[in-house]
Amino acid sequence: MAETKSTAVAPAKKAALTFEGLLERMKPEIAKVLPKHITPERMLALATLAAIKTPKLKECQILSLASAILNASRLGLEIGQHAHLVPFRNSKLNITECVMIPDYRGLIALAVRSSHVKHIDARAVHVGDEFDYQLGTQPLIRHKPKLDLARSEKTIVAFYAVAHLADGAVGFEVMSKAEVDAVRERSRAKSDGPWVTDYEAMGKKTVVKRLAKFLPQTPEMAAAVELDNRAETGEVSTVSDIIDSSDSINQAVADSTRQKAEDLKAKLAEESPPQQEEKTAPGPAVEPAGAAPAKKGAAQPMF
Repeated sequence: MAETKSTAVAPAKKAALTFEGLLERMKPEIAKVLPKHITPERMLALATLAAIKTPKLKECQILSLASAILNASRLGLEIGQHAHLVPFRNSKLNITECVMIPDYRGLIALAVRSSHVKHIDARAVHVGDEFDYQLGTQPLIRHKPKLDLARSEKTIVAFYAVAHLADGAVGFEVMSKAEVDAVRERSRAKSDGPWVTDYEAMGKKTVVKRLAKFLPQTPEMAAAVELDNRAETGEVSTVSDIIDSSDSINQAVADSTRQKAEDLKAKLAEESPPQQEEKTAPGPAVEPAGAAPAKKGAAQPMF
């Protein structure tokens, strides 16, 4: 009987996870963190569209791509609308990383989710516009744009953002182009990415971020600003790193407690009846002139 030779079967190589496979695998996790106004299907469709517009996204390190999509999902920012997936080359690690960058519309959307902020408007001021502002006891801002189709980065002279709060207060921030360019110079993407392709939008976001320092913020808004700051310097982080940190949790608890105390104080002030003027008790009768002197041993008047 002839011997049969056994042949060892080599284990099949594990296929690399594709962009489409990553999205399908992430769908349950995305569904857990998304707010109700966005469906997982829509977020995945927006991520797919972003990859079509920017093919380099499919070359990004897979974990950074997953992290960027989850960051946008947890903040509830639609990719391509309020946030963007941007590939950055990491020369130290020799890889391309994906970073989620919120734009100025995304920051505004997060700000108005707070019941304290009604609206924020961000604008660029161009050469030829009528623009004036003043600070002090009567702050104001006035901008009358000049209709000119030849506007570009070179014609911009300033940026400003105006916030309308729920209590009727209005706040604003103004930055010259030189101030915005100084912020750009500190960015790792000063010569590439949105600072080059979307300069005006980046300038608006810069002034909105500065204005946000003086506004009531949701944890998501604060996390988006911090995430954007880290992305500018090359630090890859996640929303969880920021929003779930002990410092952020302590600050959120303190803010919540302070707000509850203010709300309770306002409610008590509304419910308490107006205070009536206290009636003064009548004093002792004044003894008429010519009255007989008090007898010895009798109590003397106190007044």
